[in-house]
Amino acid sequence: MTVDEFAKLLLDKRVQLLGDGYYKNKSGQVGYRASYRHPQTYCWYSVSASDYPISADEVASAITQHGSEILRENSYRNRNDVRGFEATVRSEDHHFMLGAAPDPPRFSHPR
Repeated sequence: MTVDEFAKLLLDKRVQLLGDGYYKNKSGQVGYRASYRHPQTYCWYSVSASDYPISADEVASAITQHGSEILRENSYRNRNDVRGFEATVRSEDHHFMLGAAPDPPRFSHPR
């Protein structure tokens, strides 16, 4: 998977929101995250320095717009030896941490 493919996945009409919410990182900075179910995979993202919800289509646009910078884009194997995708993209004032895998993400969505 690539960042462009991840963006297309977010725009797919079959994607369903599983949950979303805010988080605080170790520095105390608030961010937003959401996870989705697609018929073929799960996908999720978190957005740094965001105290407001950012929709899937806004994320897809931000990570593919001219001037965005892919800092990391690779596959990985989880503890069950299942291949997943992870990436970090900087776009304007935000970092977008992206993930996709056949298994759902392991974080919860506190509000």
